[in-house]
This record gives sequence, structure tokens and C-alpha cells, in this order.
Amino acid sequence: MNKIFLHIPHSGEYLSKNFFNNIKTPQIDIIDFKKIITDKKTDKLFGKNHYKRICFKYSRIFCDVEKYADDAKEEMSKFGMGVIYTKNNKGEQFAEYDDEYKKYVLKKYYYPYHAKLDRKVNKLLLKNDVIMVDCHSFSKDIIMIDDRKENIPDICVGYNGDTNMQLIDFVCDFFEKEGYKVAKNYPYSGSMVPNNLLKDTKWHKFQSIMIEVNKTAYLYDKNKFKKLQKCINELLKKLENFEI
Repeated sequence: MNKIFLHIPHSGEYLSKNFFNNIKTPQIDIIDFKKIITDKKTDKLFGKNHYKRICFKYSRIFCDVEKYADDAKEEMSKFGMGVIYTKNNKGEQFAEYDDEYKKYVLKKYYYPYHAKLDRKVNKLLLKNDVIMVDCHSFSKDIIMIDDRKENIPDICVGYNGDTNMQLIDFVCDFFEKEGYKVAKNYPYSGSMVPNNLLKDTKWHKFQSIMIEVNKTAYLYDKNKFKKLQKCINELLKKLENFEI
């Protein structure tokens, strides 16, 4: 039997005490941006605490644990949205920081989070195959690539080159039967893989799948939230027995 593991990196809203030392715009603008960029309530939408999980409690505008630590490798750094954000979704710069500040954030927050993720997934792999669900939400106003702003789905299912496509098709078919508009690797693509599995022989026992939920499909209506939460939980139960 497979073991489901939930990765929820962008639901957190905390900011460190020294975060505002680097801010160049009014705090109210930062709060507004944080509200837009946060994957609000994804920690409640996915799993209802039935599954092992890891959540990052800090806001992604302070430290985005799903980005590469090296800006040269991170595509979103050109938009000022690397591992530490300097620009908002409108392209307006709101922060400046030096190398020492970045080293501090990486050492105290980024690397410990990834070490914890590695440990949790490794522990599960000792007993079971693992399907890690990379849990996200999005809205049209935070899509930074212009040619990906049209025909936005309710659900984006992201995957990597080594992902089992039967798993992807199963998830897409499930959501479509529930009445949701689904797209593969659009408007976002890929799915998080723990660092220590990128070159590990246990890869064949592990699959990662990203589920990005359009905020219009759950966030602004209680009935929509309950419906999608129930739907996701039914999907996860089915995935427990999916052979990878």
C-alpha cells in the first residue's frame, strides 16, 4: 500500500522579525501582496489532517522553500520571486537585501525545512511506497508568464519527466468526473521532489504530483470549499491503493 505525504509550502503567513528591515515600501502594501500570493487555506483543504505532512509556517515572500537557493537556477528570480522575494506580482520592487541576509535566511529557515522534508519522506520510504502531493493554489493575477493567463483551469496537475503518467491520468480523470476543468502542467508545471531523492535509488518507490487549485474553485464560497475538500479527500483515499 502506498503512503500519502502532503507537502504544503505556501499556506504560511508569518514574517520574521527582521523581514521589514529590508522593505522599501509601506507595510500595508506588503500585507496586500502577502494576501494575494499566499496559498490560503490549503493546509485545511488538503487531507483534513489524515495524512503525514509538512507545512512551512512562514510566508513565501520572506522565504520560498520551493524555489532553488541559487537564483541562477531559479526561473522566477527574473521576476524578483526567487527564494527571497524582492518584487510583487505587478513587478514593483519592495525589498533590497545583501548576501549576508540571504545566507541568514537560507541557514535558519530554508535548509532546515528541506532537511526535515528529507527525513520525513525517507522515514516513510522505509515502510511504504510514497506518493507526495505538492499542495498549492493560484489565481490569475499571480501568473507571471503572459502566455499562460488564458483558459485557466480549476485544477492544474503538475508532474516531472520521470512521473508515472498513469498516476497523472488517474488524478485528472478523477477531477474531471467531479465536474472540474483540469489541465496538465498548465499554468504551472513540475512537482516538488525532496533533494535527497534526486539522485537516490529509492526513486522507483516515490512519486510526486502537484495539485494547484484555482482560488475561484474553493476560497470565496463555503460550499465550494466543502465540496472540493471532500473531493480531494476521496482522491487521496483512492491514491493510497494506487500502485506506482
